[in-house]
Amino acid sequence: MKRSLFCLFTIALAYVNAVTADTLIAQETYSLYDYVNKTQNYSNSITPSESNFNIVIDGKEISVGITGWSDTGSSNDNLLEQGTLDGWYNCDINRSYCTTQNRKYGYGLQNVESGDSHSIDNYSGGKDFDMFLLSFDTAVSIQGAGFSWKNNSSDKEVTVVGLNDFSGFGSDSSLTWASVAGNVVDNTIGHFSTKFNSSVGLYESKFKGITQTATYWLVGAYNTYFDTPSSQHEGVGLKLSTLDIAVHKQKTTQTPTQVSEPGALALMGLGLGLVLYRRKRRV
Repeated sequence: MKRSLFCLFTIALAYVNAVTADTLIAQETYSLYDYVNKTQNYSNSITPSESNFNIVIDGKEISVGITGWSDTGSSNDNLLEQGTLDGWYNCDINRSYCTTQNRKYGYGLQNVESGDSHSIDNYSGGKDFDMFLLSFDTAVSIQGAGFSWKNNSSDKEVTVVGLNDFSGFGSDSSLTWASVAGNVVDNTIGHFSTKFNSSVGLYESKFKGITQTATYWLVGAYNTYFDTPSSQHEGVGLKLSTLDIAVHKQKTTQTPTQVSEPGALALMGLGLGLVLYRRKRRV
């Protein structure tokens, strides 16, 4: 009888637990440069709805805008100013080692005051932090990045930060990295190194530990304002080429037959009655 009851309970539990849900991630690698048309593959926009470029992930079109920001350092006021994104190939095709496979395009930032246009960097003795602001019309997660060029190496070369609905860029004249740091989404901040991948010709950085989504993301050279306790890793320069963008979605799974909890309890009751009836007849 005990064995019969256990079997009936197992069957009923399978029916009750007919629907489960978990979180999946769909990811695509987004290139900032269109190699076919030889043009930039982004809009220079803070507001994603004004962007003319989309990333398609799992069939969903997501608008993206990219702008560059820096505290420049030369004026010592720490105020953020918008710079100009500039891009270059990492090598000339006529050189012996430069092929169409490893020739990559990457973007740096031309700061307003210093005129530095070669990379997103943290030069000037840690007084100049360059970062790209990526604006999306849908909450996403950034899982990694590829860089066509970098200067110097350390365990902290890239800083990535997630922000939600922080619209101060472009409108707040008193904006600083310190004030931006107060609007970080939990579990969206990290500091990472890069490793050269010869198969794709890029210095890649995987953003392990970034588990949450946001609509605004900062990606740039290591920035001490987002690190506690902060440690200086200056002299890093990078040229951004690709981004690994992910969206989270819910997956619902169902067993072939779904029975409500009252139905499962009725099934258990019926089985128990049959077992007791058989036992009574034997007695």
